[in-house]
Amino acid sequence: FPSHDILSYLMEFTASHIRFYKDDGVLTEAAKNISGITQASPGVVTVTSHGFSTGDEVYVSGVVGMTQVNGIFFYIGVLDTNTFYFTDIDGNAINTTGYSVYTSGGTVERVVDVASPYTANELKELKFAQNADVMYIVHKNHAPRKLTRSSPTSFSLATFSRTSDPFTILS
Repeated sequence: FPSHDILSYLMEFTASHIRFYKDDGVLTEAAKNISGITQASPGVVTVTSHGFSTGDEVYVSGVVGMTQVNGIFFYIGVLDTNTFYFTDIDGNAINTTGYSVYTSGGTVERVVDVASPYTANELKELKFAQNADVMYIVHKNHAPRKLTRSSPTSFSLATFSRTSDPFTILS
């Protein structure tokens, strides 16, 4: 990234996850085109070579016909390379039999987040420091972590050793 670019993100820490916001919305990956949604239990969504994993959170928009799915965050249950079904946060499959018939269009975007080891009770005790695209996070019950932004929509969280990192922080 050019040094003159200043990018700001809001991070939401929840139990076991970090979610990112930018430009007044949840940060998502590039949209993928939906080519079909069945009226079934569960409703099966077709997106060629979707690349999603079970448990991914996605946002749906622009569907014509089955508009009940527009503007909604769902989780994914993968069936195969080209199909999946929506679930709620508890993993319950979404029944689309009562929805309008899918006509055309629509996109699905994976929400950018990373798994974290922190429980809800530990969140208020996190300490952190940042240097450009790297944030160091520590908590007394966990090994130190390094949150790294490698592209505008790619983040990773990994343990690190203070002796192997060029920055000494949070003594």
